[in-house]
Amino acid sequence: MKLVDCMDFEAVFNSLPAPTMVMDADLNIVAANRAYLDVTGRDSASLIGVNVFEAFPGEGPSRVKLQKSFERVRDEGVVDVMPSLDYPIAGAYGVEPRRWTCTHTPIHGADGKVAYIVQNTRDISALAPPAGPQPGPGATGATSAQRLEMAQVLNQTLLTTAHYLHRLFMHASNFMCVLRGRDYVYDMVNKSYAEFIGGRDVVGKRMRDVLPELASQGFMDVLDKVYNSGEAFAGRKMRILLQGGDGQIREYFIDLTCQPILGEDGEVSGIFIEGSDVTNMVRADQRQALLIRELHHRVRNTLATVQGVMNTTAKSSATIEEFQEAFAGRIGSLAKTHAVMTDELDQCVSFEHLLIQELGLYAGNGRNRVHLKGPPVELPSQIAVPLGMAVHELTTNAVKFGSLAFESGHVAVEWSLAEGPAGAALRWEWSESDGPRVAPPGREGFGSMLLKRVLSQQIGAEVNVAFEPEGFRLRMLVPLRAER
Repeated sequence: MKLVDCMDFEAVFNSLPAPTMVMDADLNIVAANRAYLDVTGRDSASLIGVNVFEAFPGEGPSRVKLQKSFERVRDEGVVDVMPSLDYPIAGAYGVEPRRWTCTHTPIHGADGKVAYIVQNTRDISALAPPAGPQPGPGATGATSAQRLEMAQVLNQTLLTTAHYLHRLFMHASNFMCVLRGRDYVYDMVNKSYAEFIGGRDVVGKRMRDVLPELASQGFMDVLDKVYNSGEAFAGRKMRILLQGGDGQIREYFIDLTCQPILGEDGEVSGIFIEGSDVTNMVRADQRQALLIRELHHRVRNTLATVQGVMNTTAKSSATIEEFQEAFAGRIGSLAKTHAVMTDELDQCVSFEHLLIQELGLYAGNGRNRVHLKGPPVELPSQIAVPLGMAVHELTTNAVKFGSLAFESGHVAVEWSLAEGPAGAALRWEWSESDGPRVAPPGREGFGSMLLKRVLSQQIGAEVNVAFEPEGFRLRMLVPLRAER
């Protein structure tokens, strides 16, 4: 038979020298060993099944501090240490000021949730008396045995506190490490630091040996300055290149503090490093700056475009009414294209969207007057704006004078990706059919000027226009390069 099969756990629990109490998740006391009953002056009958704050009433900051500790252990499943807690309890002379050191440990149930909380506590009032009235008459100085016990309690408290601080260090969200000596040997690293450097085994090794990429970027010079001067260093958004767990070198930006560690002789004996990865924040700032530059550039271009549209529309309009109608339509088309790009993070718009926003009105009612066919193609703002205006002019002319002016008329637009002289390009064709007979215009209007001059000059497009009797045709090759 195994030892655990015959062991009397209740006897073991009661023989523990450390005062120990167990609560359920509702903070009701379910067990207390003999040492706990002795130190609190209670018996089992007065504690078992009673809420801990009914058994030991408290108020003020101490009550709040103790309750938060219990709740942290229960809700987060972590050990919580309270090196010193002033918490009075009822004694032989009424309510007595007492000082305690407490460790609260979670016990998980089968469902993984915290089912019980174990409190291990010691009365350290004699070692460091709390504020307030002390026990009544008859109290005397501590005996040698009592002083020895107090020293043991102090050692245990210091050990518990050290474990607590070590857990805080290891689980801190910022990365931290301790470097020892002038060779900067890793003494301690926390989990965040280990993850940041790709999980490399560094403890007991020199930084320049295990992180050679940092040494080549002048990081050792920073450490030397801290070590030699004894003054801390703080850097913000520092750019570094660091090797990840997959062996790839990546760019990071970090906030960093290097603090000298002084030895007993007052001389620097090491360096404490603490920092955080702010790469995402820097990337967001860079992106925002890029978007602002893009916005300024687009506003200037848009104002120039509006001015050009106004001047050219005025020259090609016979009356004020004709000018107002044409100018309003062209500005409205320009505004719609800008609105679509503003909604997109990459400031692009699909070619098909440009076509639909102009031709969509004439494609409904089941008449299939508009035929669109081609693959997805995203256009950067520099190309989308003039191309969107071209589609607007083609649609307007088709509605007023071309195939869409007739119920039987049709417009077909087909496009594909091609390889042009400057690289990737959009090849597309506009075809009108079943409309009036077509003849070349007597004079060059805004649309012709836009197609022949603006598109070729602004975006390097190759434009071929054919006024065939059976319907207007346009073929265009548009480079997809985007100048940034």
